[in-house]
Amino acid sequence: MNHPLNILVVEDEYITQKTISVLLTEMGYNVVGTAMNAEEAIAILTENKVEFALLDITIQGEKDGIWLAHYITENYSIPHVFLTAYSDDITIKNAIATNPYGYLIKPFQKAELFSSIEIALLNFNKQNKKINTGSDFIYIKHNEVFEKVTLDSISYVESQKNYLFIMTDEKDYRFRCTITEFITKLPENFIKTHKGFIVNINKIQGFNSNFISVGTVKIPISKTHKEEVLQLLNSSKTKP
Repeated sequence: MNHPLNILVVEDEYITQKTISVLLTEMGYNVVGTAMNAEEAIAILTENKVEFALLDITIQGEKDGIWLAHYITENYSIPHVFLTAYSDDITIKNAIATNPYGYLIKPFQKAELFSSIEIALLNFNKQNKKINTGSDFIYIKHNEVFEKVTLDSISYVESQKNYLFIMTDEKDYRFRCTITEFITKLPENFIKTHKGFIVNINKIQGFNSNFISVGTVKIPISKTHKEEVLQLLNSSKTKP
């Protein structure tokens, strides 16, 4: 199921924590939990489907935000962005060592928070160029917020200039990416049938030598891809 991003907010100043939560909700994101310290954060990570973390560096307790970031990096495949009032060299150096996807200096405005999340998710997509069974999703912007889209829900992808139209079971997405780059993110059940189309084999309802049917949509098979596509489809059809 595709849905707006589930975000964990770790911030030990109550007013700041509340403000961030309100801003995220206004943007359209889902604040799945808020924490004052590492222990509370780990409990939320364990009990919920967290997909993004905003981490204040200086939080309550012996384990700070940098320790928590290392923990998240080692145990979860999700991006994190640091929130901090400090910008000294040592703090930045320690923070960078956790491979964050962003670094936001407090105080910040709504637009800066929005941009930091967007940049972090775009970078996360780029760094996860080959998605495998342990990471079967991609983050796609929809109505100004990012949603987690499972690859199994994608029926087909159509290229139009610098954008892709990604058709899923629930809705359609417009995604800025080339078809050549996007196919590298997909598992083997996705095939390129034409220079402008990628199809999920599991969604095919019929085919002939010229096109593939996905629901009521007919997707062309080009001469360049015909032999490979038909061989693969005929092979899949004969499997028990």
